[in-house]
Amino acid sequence: SAIAGVKGDDIDLSIAKDAITIKGFRQRAESIDPNDYLHQELHWGTFSRSVILPADINVDQAKASIKNGLLTIRLPKLAREI
Repeated sequence: SAIAGVKGDDIDLSIAKDAITIKGFRQRAESIDPNDYLHQELHWGTFSRSVILPADINVDQAKASIKNGLLTIRLPKLAREI
């Protein structure tokens, strides 16, 4: 997930075995008059995104890292019993 302009401390992950929610806060570094730009790519302020996962995951082994504005979340699938 690309999360440009967000510090790792400003991100909250909620992981369940069938879904993940990413919440955070993106703070504008400088104030720009809305009349000074034509198009704005990023939303400033709070944001939230939930994703329903296609398979159950092992929540205890989930890992997340952020580097250069890229949030990487590793969600290993639960082993199926046969």
